Amino acid sequence: MAHLDENTIKEIKESNDIVDVISSYIPLIQKGKNYFAVCPFHDDHSPSMSVSPDKQIFRCFTCGTSGNVITFVQEYLKVSFIEAVDILAKNAGINVKIDKEEKQNPNKELYDIYKLAVAYYKNNLNSKMGERARKYLDERQLDKETIDYFDIGLSLDEGLVNSLSKKYALSELRKIGLSNSNNRDLFKNRIMFTIKDNNGNPVGFSARRYIENSEAKYINTMDSPIFKKSEIMYNFYRAKDFIRKQHEIIISEGQMEIIRMHTIGIDNAVALMGTSFTKEHFNIIKSLKCTVVLNLDQDDAGKRATLSIGDELIKNGISVSVIVYDGSKDADEYIIKYGKDAFISAYNNKVSFIDFKLNYLKNNKDLNNATDLSSYINESIKAINEIDDDILREIKIKQLSEEYGISIDLIKSKITNTKIKVKEEKKPALQKKMYNKYDKSEIRILYLMMMHEELIMYYQLNLGYLNNEKRKKLANEIINYYNTKKTFDISDFICYTSAREDLNEVMNEVLAFNQSEEYTDLELEDYCLRVKEYRVKMQIDTLTEKMKNTLDLEEKKKLGSRIENMKREVLKW
Repeated sequence: MAHLDENTIKEIKESNDIVDVISSYIPLIQKGKNYFAVCPFHDDHSPSMSVSPDKQIFRCFTCGTSGNVITFVQEYLKVSFIEAVDILAKNAGINVKIDKEEKQNPNKELYDIYKLAVAYYKNNLNSKMGERARKYLDERQLDKETIDYFDIGLSLDEGLVNSLSKKYALSELRKIGLSNSNNRDLFKNRIMFTIKDNNGNPVGFSARRYIENSEAKYINTMDSPIFKKSEIMYNFYRAKDFIRKQHEIIISEGQMEIIRMHTIGIDNAVALMGTSFTKEHFNIIKSLKCTVVLNLDQDDAGKRATLSIGDELIKNGISVSVIVYDGSKDADEYIIKYGKDAFISAYNNKVSFIDFKLNYLKNNKDLNNATDLSSYINESIKAINEIDDDILREIKIKQLSEEYGISIDLIKSKITNTKIKVKEEKKPALQKKMYNKYDKSEIRILYLMMMHEELIMYYQLNLGYLNNEKRKKLANEIINYYNTKKTFDISDFICYTSAREDLNEVMNEVLAFNQSEEYTDLELEDYCLRVKEYRVKMQIDTLTEKMKNTLDLEEKKKLGSRIENMKREVLKW
């Protein structure tokens, strides 16, 4: 087993060229030896992000975001450092298993209980007592491989609580929804669909009856310290890599639809476990920077949910399309009834959200009736007014005009085009600090030290300090890194300092400062003199303040003399 040590990180980083990786997410334009892009981390309108293939780093001169290939993936995909490394390892075909250091999680025991519960339910399904349930799943056309892949199990009349209570407190089992108030199994004689959180930890169950009776069709785990239904999308932890690769997420309602789509090779699908779409769900989708395909139920409730979710996504600048088909309520039923090719065809012929909405607005309207037709056209104009794309808006205006014989001028007169565009929340532009010549000199020295390793020794011999404490810390870390490695790789150094917030802040300051890698000896000497000059200025200010506050005339005289000597020394420079 490979550990997430320095050498592993370095191998993965060096196997992923930063230009290749970034260009797989956003367009890059080559200018000279570097590449440029519209920065994805703030509301950028012209290419302000630079990518250096030589140094294997990127930096935005506007918002200050900078780093190497790992930190780009972290920032762009909104994942942890470990997840970014894992993504890049797979990207490079490096077969390593990364040890994720387990932090002491206060809910670790609750996760452990659920892992045992999953194993218990799966064992039930595979036992003699699971024969009837297995027959039911077989009739639903779910094979053993699919059942195992999704951790589907079976609850019996009793047994789970009795087994777990030998090791865990009954109060804990009640708290996470495995036991009822009588300390008996909550789930009885049901097919158990395991729900996992976005990191792959089992945290809940959706339990379906498989024997016809008067009980509810589904019973779901209640919210608990580890299960928040509003924050989880079923199958997300399995689907996220496929979503990122395809830049598309399919959103459905229930587990069976996701499972069924998996059996025909569609793996970028998740379920909301109902039609409630939350702010947390939206934030997950926004972080993925992908298009959305809505695949909710085809009944009226599902269509209303499609309309509601689609409107919210469109309002926030996310591209949306809709899968539409007839003859079945949902994807599971449709695939079983009509087969893989029929669903793939429906998927390939998905409609834009605006077309879905305009068609939906015709529901319950007699378009041969003037009042209904007027109502439909007014509602359609309102929907068209929500379109951000100017060209698409023009197309829809023309279509509406031609279809119903309404003049384009009349439609346009009703298009207010006053919709406030809600832009994706991005980093604000870096506040343009007014640097004096001393700050500029320190920033420039640090930048050149990281770009030209021979200047690290120059700094030590000719200066050895910076006046700003944070910059001085960074200079010391550069020296420590160089002394340890006997070389300096800025891309690697970014990983080396990533855990230090204070260093990250000044690193961003230095890298975001628009400056050239080229320098002259005279220029370098001037930077060092400015730093020394400022050090003396600070000392003079301290002595001057001290002189003001002392009543001793002899002391005043001595201090004044020291100040004059310092000023004369500076003039010699």
